[in-house]
Amino acid sequence: MSENTKNDEWKKRELGALWRVEGKNQSFYSGEISLTDGTTKKIVIFKNKFKEEGTKQPDLRIYESMDVT
Repeated sequence: MSENTKNDEWKKRELGALWRVEGKNQSFYSGEISLTDGTTKKIVIFKNKFKEEGTKQPDLRIYESMDVT
C-alpha cells in the first residue's frame, strides 16, 4: 500500500480536528467535528474535574461550543 493510499484512508475516516487552548482557569481543546448529515458542530473538550480515582468515569467531557458575543 502506497503512502498516498494510506493518507487517503485516514482522510476518509477523519471526523474533525482539535486545538489545545490555554484558558484563564484551565487548558481545554476546541475544534469541530463533521456529522453524518454533512453539517459540522463546534465543540470544546474539558478534563473531567470530578473524576474519582478507581471509577469508570470519563477522563474528558465533550460539549457543543456556545457562540460568545
